[in-house]
Amino acid sequence: MKKGLKKTLVCLSWLTVFALWGCSNVLVSNQNNNMCDSVKEYLSNADFEWKGQQVHKWDSIVVDYIGRLADGTVFDTSIESVAKWCGKYAEGRDYSAWLAFEVWAGQMIAGFDRWVEWMKIWQTKTIEIAPSEAYGEWNKELDFEIEKSKLQDPWQYEVWLAFYDENGYVVRVYKETEDKVYLTYNHELAWETLIFDITIKEIK
Repeated sequence: MKKGLKKTLVCLSWLTVFALWGCSNVLVSNQNNNMCDSVKEYLSNADFEWKGQQVHKWDSIVVDYIGRLADGTVFDTSIESVAKWCGKYAEGRDYSAWLAFEVWAGQMIAGFDRWVEWMKIWQTKTIEIAPSEAYGEWNKELDFEIEKSKLQDPWQYEVWLAFYDENGYVVRVYKETEDKVYLTYNHELAWETLIFDITIKEIK
């Protein structure tokens, strides 16, 4: 892995930008530290006590969700109105499709699977997921830096702009100074405690 990482730093000038959905502005928000008003409205209309069919392991389900950081910043959502109001709207995304996955099939982070199991149809639940069940703690051994003078192209780097390296791994810019670009193989949400507001829309 380390050999591949070092080669990546030399080859950055020709790497193709990997346009990860939302990665360039995750953790960057024009909102203040208060919860977005649209999230408050959504939760005020939610049903936290619905009694109906329960979600079980291996069920295929469809959910709506709002993903927030501890300070209330929305980093992702499947709800169009919330996305627009909270500055996370993605052009081209089909918000009517919600989010579909199979419970405990490895398609979601562990904490998400654990909390949706036993939820009921149309129920909403607000959950908190520690880094250990989300994207892990920040591993400093996966951080690297490169001097801009060594790059052939005078790029303007954005925080969380992402690239593929020659081995297919994703490299992200997590910091930029006048002279250097700081890169990491950590996920942009590593070390973060994540809060999700989840509504079960369908159990197949």
